[in-house]
Amino acid sequence: MMNWIAALFFSLSLPALAQTVNVKDVPADEEGATTIEVTKGKTKTQTKWQVVEGSAPINGEPAAMEKDARKSWKTACAEWKKEFREDNKENRILSMSCGSLECSGSVGQKVCSSTAQYKISTKASE
Repeated sequence: MMNWIAALFFSLSLPALAQTVNVKDVPADEEGATTIEVTKGKTKTQTKWQVVEGSAPINGEPAAMEKDARKSWKTACAEWKKEFREDNKENRILSMSCGSLECSGSVGQKVCSSTAQYKISTKASE
């Protein structure tokens, strides 16, 4: 007798626990397909990424000798790479290069410079 009362109580409480969803006026013609998804709680959204390419100038400090100017440029290149990585933690760096070194200037004022190239994958704005 006790089992029967418990079963009756349980079966009567099930509709109270169920959740319902009503969908009205959704066109579902023969030409296209209609998909309805009902979720409860947090849904996962897929992040979309886009590839961005760019360039940046890299200049070393002026120096008396070309050897010192090259050394200064090398330091500037390493600093640019470090800052670029720090600024792009959320993005994905696909490639980065300090570019080809070119030195110019008169005696006593040699300067080495280049144009850095980079390619990153960033989150697309929606």
